[in-house]
Amino acid sequence: MKQILSILDLRHLVNPGTATEQQPVFMILSTDKENQYPRFIKLCVIPTDNKKYINRFFHMKAAIAREKTLNTDGKTTFVDLLGEIRLKSEKIIYTEEDHRLKWLNIIAGNIKNNIVGIYHGVTKQSMPLFLHEQEWRFNHRYTGKHIMEKVAKYITKSFPIDDKKLSNLLNLSKSYFSPCV
Repeated sequence: MKQILSILDLRHLVNPGTATEQQPVFMILSTDKENQYPRFIKLCVIPTDNKKYINRFFHMKAAIAREKTLNTDGKTTFVDLLGEIRLKSEKIIYTEEDHRLKWLNIIAGNIKNNIVGIYHGVTKQSMPLFLHEQEWRFNHRYTGKHIMEKVAKYITKSFPIDDKKLSNLLNLSKSYFSPCV
């Protein structure tokens, strides 16, 4: 089965219009055929938008194979991956109805709407947790009546943590998610 990976770099997920609070977010979408209904998504916060971090996170989050195709929006950031995966990196005309990153844009819009409409904003500190929640919800959307079995499996593998410990962990990771100077 041929798998298509699409990538979009979202910049305005935290507070649209306020440059001081913008956080680069990396999205990878997996589909069976180009521009078909999405299967899975990977979301992560990246400290800064450059080749080094993009390639690092791509290798951490995606299974790379030569028979897979990587669709991007024409950024030159992904040229280093050319030897590992088929690369389709062309400028996207977003006014076309069925452009190559259609589903990625729909999902990104849904996530932005969740931030603004449901959560009324997300801080940079809680952004990784928010993205993990969105990723989990999307990737498990067809679990149906077996959802409780999955939740029970995750609960048995997890351990309780109080607010203080969680906030300490997020504070420790804060430097990791802030842009490097």
